[in-house]
Amino acid sequence: MDNFEDFFTATFETATLANNVVTLKGLRENSEGPISAESIMQAIEKSREHLSEYLPWVRDTDIFDIKKRIRSWILNERFGQGGCWLIFKNADEEITAGDSTPLAGAIMMDVKLSNRSATLSYWLCKEFTGQGLMTEAVKLLSAFAFATLKLNRLELLVSVYNGKSAAVAARCGFMEEGINRDYELINGKFVDHRRFSLLARDVY
Repeated sequence: MDNFEDFFTATFETATLANNVVTLKGLRENSEGPISAESIMQAIEKSREHLSEYLPWVRDTDIFDIKKRIRSWILNERFGQGGCWLIFKNADEEITAGDSTPLAGAIMMDVKLSNRSATLSYWLCKEFTGQGLMTEAVKLLSAFAFATLKLNRLELLVSVYNGKSAAVAARCGFMEEGINRDYELINGKFVDHRRFSLLARDVY
């Protein structure tokens, strides 16, 4: 193919990614079981207070909003602009769409093709925190972004109050670059964010 955009749009998909700890499964519209909109809503409902501390959209979200967000991410994938993977903690047997494995969280990739870069964001249900799942998810998606998609740069933006998320970035090799002032309006207050990056040359 003549240019990177052609290569990327032909290559990019929210393929299932897995290691010994977690499995990432791409969002699909009208899916059933643990990757359905209903399962996502149920997981968020159980951790709504925990998640809404840093994710303002969570506080008032409902099943209709979740379905709209799923459609948006599927369109992003179709046009090579990004994607969303659901995170599952590995059990003894392989995860399938029909089993009862609970959803642990989600990780998103927002792609800027012109810069060969992407911004990662994520959330994790309260019951799955402190188990290293998000660290493994970020490592999996970073490897996919560099080795398969041939991106050059990944970014993470983390609230200055979210030490646990900043620790994930550090454990995954991301370098802190500085502060984005008043980056996000969270629960009525403008919040500074720490900016982290990881380059392909940092790991390859």
